[in-house]
Amino acid sequence: MITNRGVKVFPNGNPLTFCTDHWRCRFMGPEGETLNHTKLLDLQRQLVSANIDIIKTEQLYRFGEEKGYSLGQGQ
Repeated sequence: MITNRGVKVFPNGNPLTFCTDHWRCRFMGPEGETLNHTKLLDLQRQLVSANIDIIKTEQLYRFGEEKGYSLGQGQ
């Protein structure tokens, strides 16, 4: 999922959304699972190879079956 100013723009975002130059991407595994550290590092290597700057990362944690994070818009 990609958001801009807190509004979901991908997938299925509204093409009329006014976007700024600050984006947030949330990467989840199959069935909405959080990524483990190895998968996250592999993903970051791919982004860096594609010349995409990473300015901040936050891990999404679960405590048993309980999500330790808020859902994004449209999630």
